[in-house]
Amino acid sequence: MSKGSFGIGMALGALAGAAAAYLFAPQSGEDFQRQLKTKAQETKSKAVDHLDEALMETEMWLEQKTAEDDGYNEPIRYEHKPENVALAPDYTESPDVFVEE
Repeated sequence: MSKGSFGIGMALGALAGAAAAYLFAPQSGEDFQRQLKTKAQETKSKAVDHLDEALMETEMWLEQKTAEDDGYNEPIRYEHKPENVALAPDYTESPDVFVEE
């Protein structure tokens, strides 16, 4: 058995235990639904708070790394070869232009 499957089994067991505790609790269905809704809203707000904190920390880390960088990038050097240089236009022929005399 791998560590990952053991962890998944633990999480599923904890969820099943929590569900069983709620189902066999001595309370009415309306109280249970109200309590479940409140717990879900609390869990959602905690998740949003943790996500906001993680995003803020990531932004601060990125700003710090950007500030540490001196901002200088070595220019790209191209080799002038016939296959990567465009040919000059040919102006030897005179274009057909209407000229008034």
